[in-house]
Amino acid sequence: MLAELAIANAAFEVIRTAVSNGKEVWELGDHLSKFSDAGREIDLKAKLAKKGSDQESDLEVFMAQEAMRNKRDQLKELMVRTRHMMWDDFLRFEGEQQKARVKARRAEELAKVKRTELIMTLIAWAVAFVIIAGSLIGGLKIIVGLKG
Repeated sequence: MLAELAIANAAFEVIRTAVSNGKEVWELGDHLSKFSDAGREIDLKAKLAKKGSDQESDLEVFMAQEAMRNKRDQLKELMVRTRHMMWDDFLRFEGEQQKARVKARRAEELAKVKRTELIMTLIAWAVAFVIIAGSLIGGLKIIVGLKG
């Protein structure tokens, strides 16, 4: 939890400093991405804590979420000062990116399942071939043995 919060704080400080030095928020995509990813990790750990996972203390989870909420509000102010609808565009973009990540994860899981099914099918065919070949060879030995 502390690592994610440290990443979010560092990314936010870079964003805030760069904007105060005249850079545009849209030029800081990498740091915005790190900030968002750290926020998602904190939220994920908070959800796990609510489900009973004892990885983090309740106070630590609460304080990390509060810190992220505070930083997110400050980021919103920066974006609104930069361009009127930038915050709304950022939220829309963030949602689209989340959907794309979920879609990619599902596609990866589906590919893994298909790969596993293919391997199992190939193994089944190999075993069937060995059984049939063994039966044919054994049957030929019996037939040859009866004639001789």
